[in-house]
Amino acid sequence: MQKRKKIIARWAALLALASASSLVAHHSLIQFDTTRGVTLKGTVVRFERVNPHSFLYIDEKGKDGEMRLWTIEGPNIIQLRRMGLEKDALKPGDVIEACGYLLKGRPGEQFLTGEVLVLPDGKKQSWLDYGHHKCFGADHKDMHSR
Repeated sequence: MQKRKKIIARWAALLALASASSLVAHHSLIQFDTTRGVTLKGTVVRFERVNPHSFLYIDEKGKDGEMRLWTIEGPNIIQLRRMGLEKDALKPGDVIEACGYLLKGRPGEQFLTGEVLVLPDGKKQSWLDYGHHKCFGADHKDMHSR
């Protein structure tokens, strides 16, 4: 009986560690190039309010005149509500700006983890906050500032 309890305890500890490491990995930006913020401007195609992250799809006209569809990772539903961004906050046809970080080693892939959005009304909205702040001005101060 004692041996069985030890085995169960070990499995429980292993599962807890595995869960914790996946949570940490999920909130890491290691797969993104955080050395510089990338800014783009485009037209909203679709806004998906899902968990654990929302996704905003926008069309941007490239320098070559070609349209490119970008995916911008954003906050979860609860965070969006706290920001006051309901389902109809970003509608198809709205023109916005986004600044964030590109995936490392994936040239040509239009995926950005967003840090800042400039909404259709011109309001600057913090989008996801991992503390890098290359998309804010040099005078930006928040909980990550020293």
